[in-house]
Amino acid sequence: MERGLTYEVLKKKVKELEKEAAKRRYAENALMESEERYRMAVEHSNDGVAILKGDNHVFVNQKFVEIFGYNVPDDIVGKPVWAFVHSDDRKRVTEINRQRQKGKQAPTRYECKGVRKDGGTIDLEVSATKTMYRGEPVSLVFLREVTERKLAEEAVREREAHMRAVLDASIDRIRYVDKDMRIIWGNKTTAMVHGMSPEDIVGKLCHKIFVGRDNPCQGCPTVKARETGKTERALIRQTRVKGIEGETFWDTYCVPLMSKSGKIEGYIQVARNITDQKLAEDHIHALTQQLMKAQESERQMISRELHDRVAQDLSTLKIGCDTLFDDNPEVVPELRKKALQLSEILHKTIMTIRDLTYDLRPPSLDQLGLVSTVYQYCEDFAEQSGLSVDFHSAGMDNLQLDSNIEINVYRLIQEGLNNIKKHAKAKDVFIRLVASSPNVILRIEDDGRGFDVEERMARISNEKRMGLRNMEERVRLLQGRMFIQSRPTRGTKILIEFPYKERISG
Repeated sequence: MERGLTYEVLKKKVKELEKEAAKRRYAENALMESEERYRMAVEHSNDGVAILKGDNHVFVNQKFVEIFGYNVPDDIVGKPVWAFVHSDDRKRVTEINRQRQKGKQAPTRYECKGVRKDGGTIDLEVSATKTMYRGEPVSLVFLREVTERKLAEEAVREREAHMRAVLDASIDRIRYVDKDMRIIWGNKTTAMVHGMSPEDIVGKLCHKIFVGRDNPCQGCPTVKARETGKTERALIRQTRVKGIEGETFWDTYCVPLMSKSGKIEGYIQVARNITDQKLAEDHIHALTQQLMKAQESERQMISRELHDRVAQDLSTLKIGCDTLFDDNPEVVPELRKKALQLSEILHKTIMTIRDLTYDLRPPSLDQLGLVSTVYQYCEDFAEQSGLSVDFHSAGMDNLQLDSNIEINVYRLIQEGLNNIKKHAKAKDVFIRLVASSPNVILRIEDDGRGFDVEERMARISNEKRMGLRNMEERVRLLQGRMFIQSRPTRGTKILIEFPYKERISG
């Protein structure tokens, strides 16, 4: 009985041991599978992985080996960490590793320079932590080579430094502002002229800090760029600007900066002080206008001299030729014929002088007034050019315009018709002269081939043709404005508007 019981107990013990052994084998297999998975993950990692015990490597993966230019892990295992670190960083990296394994505070992420097998230097990004390996504290290190990234970052920094140097060297005031027009960045010219540093202006409203305004400047291109989403340009006059004495003029433009979604994120503002240029241009315009006035005065004097003296003397001479032989009926026919030929030459010369006199200053301006003179000129021009010229006026008959206004309006019409004849290839021309207090409006329209207005005005300063420029100067002289509308094949419309002054009766 006792013997049978002992057998049963032993049998039960054997089964329990077999179960325990099966559990151990299962756990060992699971552990081996887990270790294999981790090993595969480590071996196929894009980062170099190493385990450091003390200062020495006890494990490295293949990527770690490749980063440093070796062939197999055994080339590195057993060697100290400092052997793979550049001398500039060797002391720092070694100390960080030792402090970490001692459980003291140490950086978990840092950068350093490594040394490859061939002696080349590489940039490394390191991530490390303390862990246990075979019962002992170690450093688990992950590292990635970032040499190319560092080179790219350095190149970007160099480009940014170069661009900043270029922008700082510019005579233009260049600013980057946010949607509320607060300055994010400004070049040295923007700040230094106003007695500030580039740092002083950051976060400030441009109109507040530079001109002391609570609202944007009148005509500000940034305000318009907000509305249109396009680059805008404007000429702005400032009565006072911080750090600058007197009235100034600024050529300004604004470029919206768009995000990928098409939303405006900020603006680039560029401003150039063109006060000297503007004053020079105004001086040139003033001289040009004085020259035009002197030219008209000289033309009037010459016209009167030709009409009152030369033409009259030639007319008297012609009459003398015509009547030279009236009291001598016996004069030979050859002499009478010669006298008639001379009389004909004198007649043509008188007509030429009268035409020249009319071109210099039409006498009818003083005798008949502006409207009748223009009407007659349009009739004569149509007859000579073959163009159909339709002239109408309204509200002009009772005006007693200043003589300078009259001659300039006449010249504007004369210049406009000559331009059409030379360049437009038109058939019909329409001219309207209307008094609409306090202004006079002149419109010249043709059905010719037209032109690109922006392109023509951009080229006007380089062309020898002076038609449009002369018209512009005369409009300035009248203190008026001129607008041109034209498109290729669609004809041209010129609208001129100016305030009139009536002649002061003496």
